[in-house]
Amino acid sequence: MTVRDKLSKELEQAPDSLVEEVLNFCIFLKQRQQVKMSDIKVSDINSNAVLISEDAWRGIQETIYLLSIPKMRESIVEGLSTSIHDCSETLEW
Repeated sequence: MTVRDKLSKELEQAPDSLVEEVLNFCIFLKQRQQVKMSDIKVSDINSNAVLISEDAWRGIQETIYLLSIPKMRESIVEGLSTSIHDCSETLEW
């Protein structure tokens, strides 16, 4: 069974609220990956500049913001390695 198959199976069993979170995270990752692919380097005699789309810039800003929150990076990594079955449907805030 491929990773895509496993993910599809997990999503079929997940509540809609969790599926929506997974979708939002996938969109975030896709945008972050597009930033890397859409960079254009502009050079002149005095300096270099990078030209990127507005959406890419917003993605960069969101990533910087999220990673500025203490322990957020660790939380994201932990969440990515957690099985959907081990997730709770209620928030513990």
